[in-house]
Amino acid sequence: MLNFFSSLKLTLAVLLGLALLASGGTVAPQIEGRYDLYYQSLWFRLGLGLLALNLAVCTLKTIRRNLEDRRRHLEVLSSEQLFAQPLRYLLPHERPLDSFASGLRRAGYRVETGTGGQLLARRGMAGRWGSTLVHLSVLLIMLGALLAQLGFVGTLNLYVNDQTDKYFDWSKQDEQPLGFTFRLDAFEPQYYPIAVQFVAIDPASRQVIATLTAREGETVLLPGGELRAKVMRFFPFEEDLVLGLYRRDSYLGEYHALGGQQLLRNTFDPGFELRPAAFRDPIIRQLHSEVAILEGERVVQRGVIEVNSPLTYRGIKIYQTAYTRDKFGFWAAGFQLSRDPGEPLVWFGCITLVIALLAAFTIPYRAVGISRHEGETFLVALSGFSGEGGGKAFDALEQGLTIEEKNT
Repeated sequence: MLNFFSSLKLTLAVLLGLALLASGGTVAPQIEGRYDLYYQSLWFRLGLGLLALNLAVCTLKTIRRNLEDRRRHLEVLSSEQLFAQPLRYLLPHERPLDSFASGLRRAGYRVETGTGGQLLARRGMAGRWGSTLVHLSVLLIMLGALLAQLGFVGTLNLYVNDQTDKYFDWSKQDEQPLGFTFRLDAFEPQYYPIAVQFVAIDPASRQVIATLTAREGETVLLPGGELRAKVMRFFPFEEDLVLGLYRRDSYLGEYHALGGQQLLRNTFDPGFELRPAAFRDPIIRQLHSEVAILEGERVVQRGVIEVNSPLTYRGIKIYQTAYTRDKFGFWAAGFQLSRDPGEPLVWFGCITLVIALLAAFTIPYRAVGISRHEGETFLVALSGFSGEGGGKAFDALEQGLTIEEKNT
């Protein structure tokens, strides 16, 4: 039974079956308007479970194989199996085994001595365990994905200064308690610098006396030549142009130039009105929300949520996803909430998977042995010397030990 569940044929059959089933998800009708529910169905998960069982049994077998390497190799060196090994050389019999051990260590091998005096030398143990770690990493990723079912994904939408202790759960299609209160204190869409055209108007004649154009951060000379205006901010929805006024190097104050017929009494009068006349379509750079988390009536955490910069509380990640402005000018923002208890396992599994693949493909595992039998000393290739490249590596090792013996 174990041989069946660890067989390569079963692995290939399950992978092919899952590939065919997964391709059906692209043409199958949506369930409740969601494609992902197709892959969360019981029968699809049973296929993944069979793959996990296959990987688990294979992993146990490779762990057992790796742990038994030493015993198995020493059995070969101490028995007639020695002569069944295709790669073996005769070494000078008169040379002590300690000198061969020193040569093997200089070649990068870790040398052990068996009970019968045999020498077992191995190198690249990280590569030997690489395939096992690949299996374990994939199992960790699958376990992390399974634990994700204990979490949730939901949304909530709030006007500025509103708060809620509920969210809408996508899976349950209903409101659920959040476990704390979430409050939106402020929201602001942030734009790339906007080119703004604004005009200076004579308050008596109501005639335009100058038309000026600048971007946020730029400074222009105002009519009369004594004052300069630096464009500090421009709020396109409110048509509120915030200027910093200067006389030479002296800062005079902030001036709000409002569009349309809006009026605002500014603290400094430059002698004319400034109003925005036109501006380029703004391009969103970032969405900026200032929020607070409350337990009961007490604020326990404040933070800023932006796109790709979520706030985390109690393992729940809160992302900025949407915004709107109603006809009365009030801002509202949308948030996605997710809790995934399996995420750390998935990330850890991905990291170890990369490390394991590098080890498996770049660090070759090799094992050789030296044994004296019937008055002869044999150098035997035990593992990792298959193919033409392996044969050449074994020849080079034998030559290195022989040449070293001649030099000594």
